[in-house]
Order: sequence, then C-alpha cells, then structure tokens
Amino acid sequence: MMKSVVLATLFLALPTVPALAQSAPPADELLALRMYVQQGEDTAARAELRRLQLKYPQWAAPADPAGLVATSRDPQAEIDRFYSQLAAGQTDQARETLAQTRRDFPGWVPPADMAAQLETAEGQRTLDDALSGGDVATARGVAARTPGLLRCDRINNAWRIAEGQRDAGARADALATYRAVLGTCTDPGDLASTLEKADGVASEAELRGMAAGLASRFPAQAARFDAILQRLLAGRGVVTAAPTPASKAEKPASPNEGSKAAKKAAPQSGAQSSPRRSARAEPAAPPARRGETPAQCAARTAGARATGSVLERAWCVYNLDRSMDAMADFKTVLAGRPNAQQRRDAQYGLALVYLKLGMSEPAAQLAATADFDHRQRLDIERQILDQRGVAAYKQRRFRDAIRYFDAIEQVTGSIRRDLAILRAYAYLNAGNQPRALAEFRRLNAELSTTETRRGLQAASGG
Repeated sequence: MMKSVVLATLFLALPTVPALAQSAPPADELLALRMYVQQGEDTAARAELRRLQLKYPQWAAPADPAGLVATSRDPQAEIDRFYSQLAAGQTDQARETLAQTRRDFPGWVPPADMAAQLETAEGQRTLDDALSGGDVATARGVAARTPGLLRCDRINNAWRIAEGQRDAGARADALATYRAVLGTCTDPGDLASTLEKADGVASEAELRGMAAGLASRFPAQAARFDAILQRLLAGRGVVTAAPTPASKAEKPASPNEGSKAAKKAAPQSGAQSSPRRSARAEPAAPPARRGETPAQCAARTAGARATGSVLERAWCVYNLDRSMDAMADFKTVLAGRPNAQQRRDAQYGLALVYLKLGMSEPAAQLAATADFDHRQRLDIERQILDQRGVAAYKQRRFRDAIRYFDAIEQVTGSIRRDLAILRAYAYLNAGNQPRALAEFRRLNAELSTTETRRGLQAASGG
C-alpha cells in the first residue's frame, strides 16, 4: 500500500505540460513504465513518466498507478466468459460482457472475430425465431445481412429457408436456394442431402440438371450422385433407359455410319457451352469503388441498409460468386423504394444470378417485365437463348436446339464458335447430314481445329 501511495504522489508531482495535438502513448511504449511501477522503482518510473509526458503532452497519466498495472494484462477471463456465453446461446449476456470488458480495459481492442461471432449468433437467433414463426422473408433478410449464416458450415440454415420458401408456395425461390448450395458447397455428403431435398421442388428436368452439374463439379463422386438421381426418379415412377443418339421423333430417316460417328464425336452434355460458363461470359456490372476489390467492397458494405449501398454490395458479392447473398440483396433493393435506375440495375443483377445458377425460366419471366436498357436486354436474352439451346441439346431435342442457336445469331448478329459447333452437331443428330457437313466445312475454313475436323469426319460418315 505504501508503495502505491508513494507512486501516486510521484504521478501527481509531475509538472503539467501544455497540451499539443498529439495522441496518448501506444501500449508498447507503456511497457517499461508498467514494469517500473510493478517493481516499485520510483526513480526509474519518474524518469519514464517525464519522458512520456514530454513526448505525448496531451496524455494525462492516471492518478492511481495501479491502473497502469491492471491494464497491462489481457482480459482473458472475460474473453473466456464471452465465448462460454455464446456457446450457451446467451447472446444478450455475451454482448454485455463484451461491453463491460471494453469499459474495464480501455486500452484493449477486441479481436474482430469476437464481434463477428456475436453478430452471427444474434443473427442465428433472429433467423430461428423468424423461421419458427413462418416468416421466411424476415429470415431471408437476416441471412442476407449476416454473411456468416450462409456459410456451408451452417448449411442447415439454407435448407430451412428453402423449406420455408417451399411451404409458402415459392417453388422457384426454394429451387434457387438449393441450386446456390449445390453450386457453392463442397462436402459430398451435404451435396447429396441437398439434391435429395431439392426433389420436393424440382421438375424431372431440373433434378437431372442439378445431378449433372454435381457430376461435372465432382467427377469422382459422379456415380454417387447418379445413384441418388436414379433413386429419386424411381420414387416418381420414372423408368430410366440408356440414352440413344436421337429421340424417335428426331431419328434420321436413314441411319448410317455418319450418325454413329456423330454420336462418338459430338460434345457430350454441352461440354463446350455450359449454362454457368455462358452466364459468366460478360463482366457482371457496376464495379466497386476505384481501386477496391469485390472482397473489400463486400466488407465495407456489410450491414448496410441504404438502397444504394445494398445494391453496391449485391454486385460485389455477385462478383465473388456468392450467388445466394447476391440474390437476397438484389431482392431487398427491389422490395424497397429504389429509383428507376436502381430498380433497372437490380433487376438486371437478379436475372444474371438466375442465369449463373442455370435458371433460365425465372430469368425469362423477369426479363418479360423488366425495364432493361438495350445492352442489358441483349445480354440477358442472349444468355437465356444460350442456356435453352444447350439444355435442348442435352435433352436430345436437336431441332429445338437449332432454333435457339439460330435465334442467338438473329438477336446479336453473331454466334459463339462453340455454340456454332454444337449447332452443327445438332443438325447431324437431327438427320440433316448435308447441312451439318456444310456447317462443319464453313467452320473448318474459318479456323481448322481438332473439333472441326472431327465434325467433318462425322458428317462425312467417316
């Protein structure tokens, strides 16, 4: 006690220095002073205090030197209590513990992880309450504002939201949620469960498409996903059969070796032009601030409420391939009071999200009523036709595929080379061998590649 009184007198006896525009000493500069105070070295403490006050004249040394010693330790016990309360679901108590610790340790800066985990825990509680009450819109909004709730390690949140959307009759929204999970997460078990859950809202074609997408992402697990698909289809009474080169309606009138060669050489499952690739062919849209990465933008706008900031965040998370977050933010903008330009951009962004997820039908429905500018409409229509054409080819509806690819050329004035090759194979599989040969000859004359030469061989019956 005497030592503390002596040191307190020493602090009070220091001369007052006029305040200048300088900050208090950082924590590392107080280490020596704290050590002298703890050890009772009065002379050394006086010299160190004088040095610090000369260097930081605005700093007011505490009247009680014990305060310096107290703040020299990290509040480990308080931190442990905080995390224990979070684990027990006591978010209100955890928030109070954090606030009290900051008051008791004014020099302590909480790790960013503490605030993030508290935000996630509070968001989880709000989401749980909303879903328990059947308020899917609120739950979706909370999830959109709290990125941690939609991580793959909390996949149950996405499943529950999708189930709520399904129960509310929003089949397309539920399907979009499942698609986003299938396109983002990587655990095979979680993906298998998601495919099974999607069975309740997906058509046969949509279910097949999702299974094909999983097999494409994870070739080593293709047999597992196919087995699940066959089981789900069997539950619907669908009897699957081995694929044939062409449907009966489109079977060439005179089958020949050329058709067999086409079967061998043609791109399988639209490998050259998948829906996800075509949706990403163009840069997304309004970029973040100059010199700012999408990740920096997403961090800066996290938790934003203003329409403009939410729209900005939507584009940033879109460019980070966080499709679920982007979809939620674009819908939040549209549900608010955006101006005409904001509404147009949000509709464009939402259509791009649908297309990125391979959902050409919702994108087409949105495009039918949206007030896109010319560039946006051209881009969306091109991608819709692209995806429909590729889907028709995969389903062996070759004449439909040709019509979609022709429409792309009519709308945009050109057609991507990979789609042109796919169209040539569609002619061949539809029984129009002369037209297929002419198409492959033209493509090969423009640029001779292994693909065009194989196509020529197939169309020639070789």
